[in-house]
Amino acid sequence: MLRMLENCNHTYIFVVLFGLLTKYKDSEDQPKIPSLIIKCLLKLSKNMDKLIDKIDLKKFMVAIHEYLVTITDKKTQNDDLGTRIAKTLINEIVKLKREHIWDYYHVIEKHQSPDHHLQKWIQIILKSLQ
Repeated sequence: MLRMLENCNHTYIFVVLFGLLTKYKDSEDQPKIPSLIIKCLLKLSKNMDKLIDKIDLKKFMVAIHEYLVTITDKKTQNDDLGTRIAKTLINEIVKLKREHIWDYYHVIEKHQSPDHHLQKWIQIILKSLQ
């Protein structure tokens, strides 16, 4: 798995991991899958400065947005961990891209589901960087 994380198309890795997290976040049959997915995302977040130029940030942000849309009012522990890793990844991206993050965010504004998290997070992170 570590070799795949290091050597495959990083955009696809993020999209697939968030897709799997969405699929298995409430799974009773496979309770350990979400924590394994989150560990993979955490591993990738530690190398974000090296990966940033290899990632299609529009697809990356859509994958995070689509995951966040699936979280309901009755949050589980997996939802909390998933939200935290999403926030961590957005934090890393914003630190690297700064104001240019808005060039990629517009894809979320056009998405069929409204954004309840990303715009607020980005604004908070940008304020803290000033």
